Order: sequence, then C-alpha cells, then structure tokens
Amino acid sequence: MMWDKVNKFYPPWLEIFPLAFVVFALVYTDFYYHDLPARVPTHFGASGLPDAWSSKSFINVYLLPLVNLLVYLFTLLINLFFIMRPDDPRKVVNLSEKEKDALGPERLETIRTFTTRGLWLINTLVTATLAYLTFGSINTALGRQDGLGWFMWLFFAAIMVVSIGMAIKTLKLSSLDHPKIKS
Repeated sequence: MMWDKVNKFYPPWLEIFPLAFVVFALVYTDFYYHDLPARVPTHFGASGLPDAWSSKSFINVYLLPLVNLLVYLFTLLINLFFIMRPDDPRKVVNLSEKEKDALGPERLETIRTFTTRGLWLINTLVTATLAYLTFGSINTALGRQDGLGWFMWLFFAAIMVVSIGMAIKTLKLSSLDHPKIKS
C-alpha cells in the first residue's frame, strides 16, 4: 500500500538510483579498505586537490559513505512523510490558512507533488556527489589520481541549479498572483 501511494508522486523504482550510489560508495570503500596506505586524504580544497591527510582508520575511511547512507535515509524519510500524510495536502504545505484557502486543494497537491519529486532529485544528486567524493578520495589515496578534478564542480552546480529552480518554481506555485488564482 505504501508503494502505491508513493507511485502517485513518482515511480518508486526511481529510488534504485540514489540507493545504488550509496551501495556503490559502501562497497567500493569496503573493497579497497585493506589496500589503502597508512595516510588517506580527508579534505580537498577548491582545486580538487587534497589539502589534509589523516591516518587510515575506520572512521576516516568510512565516514563519507556512512554520511551518504544517512543523507539518503533521512531525505527518503522526509519524502515519505510528505507522501504518507493524510490525503489533505494542507497538512504539509507551509502557508497561512488564508493562503491555503485561496490556492485550493488542487494547487496544494501540485505543490506537494512538485516538492516530493524535487526532494527525490536532490537526494539523487547528493548521493551521487558523495559517492563521487568517496571514489575520488580512495583513488587519490591509492595514487590512481591526483585529486577530485573539475568534475566535482559539475555536481555542485547541478545541486545549486536544481535547488534554486525548485525554490523559484515553488514560489510561483504558491503565489496568489498566479493566473489560475485570480478572481
């Protein structure tokens, strides 16, 4: 029943993508853990080159993939909260009661649907970014690459564009000046 409700907002199988990034980061880390040298990069500068190294330890190596897992689960739970709430979208849209009355149930449901889809996209981008950071950190430690490279900036730009785009679209959807709202 839960997945039927999720399906009204986006196809549940899409969760495979962010989950795959999380699993990749954990498996890749586990596969190469024993091959890592005594010192591993723990921070990268804006150039993508490592600027801090620490001794190899479980926390220094697994922190990033575990954060990835927590981010994925936390964002998924927030999304499920938006989806599983009672059928009335008024309970999850943060506007005044007067604004909610003016927008009506159809527009409020549009806002909720847009928000859940956007959260899925942001979750996918963030888990991909963290998986890439994990991959780059391990490969840098192993001497296979010098740092993260410019590709990291593409992930950052994608997250920023989606976040700003979502904010603008949500503001437009919740605007009382929207053509469908005017009397």
